[in-house]
Amino acid sequence: MKKLICLFSAAVLLAGCGGETEKVGEATVTTDKGTVTAKVTVKGDKITDVVIDETTEKDGKEVSKKELKEDYNMKSASSIQKEWYEQVEALEKYIEANGVEGIKLDEEGKAENEDVLTSCTISIDAFLDAVNQAKEAAK
Repeated sequence: MKKLICLFSAAVLLAGCGGETEKVGEATVTTDKGTVTAKVTVKGDKITDVVIDETTEKDGKEVSKKELKEDYNMKSASSIQKEWYEQVEALEKYIEANGVEGIKLDEEGKAENEDVLTSCTISIDAFLDAVNQAKEAAK
C-alpha cells in the first residue's frame, strides 16, 4: 500500500511539473499618431496569441482603428491594397508563428523582412515595442 501511495504521489508531482501555464500581459505605447495597445498570451517564452490595436481621432473622439475597419480608409493609399486592420491582423499572425525577434525595421519603422512586407507595409515599430512590453508583463 505504501508503494502505491508513493507511486501515486510521484505521478501527481511529475504531472504538475510537466505543463507550462499560459500567462497574459498587456502594454500601451503612446505615439504622435495615437495610442498603441498590445495584449499577448505567452506559454514558456513563446507568444501564442497577440492582439494589437491603435487609436486615432475621428470626429473629435478616440476610436479603435480595428473597429473602424474599412472606415479608416487606408486601402486606396496602401501599396498592397489592404486596410490597416488587415495589415495588423497579418502582423499578429506572423508574430504568433515566428515571434518578434527576427523582424528587422528600416529607419521609418517599417519591416524589412520580405515575408512581413507582403502583407504589412505600415510602420510597426510602436507595435513591436508594445508587444515586447506586453510579453515582459506576462512573465
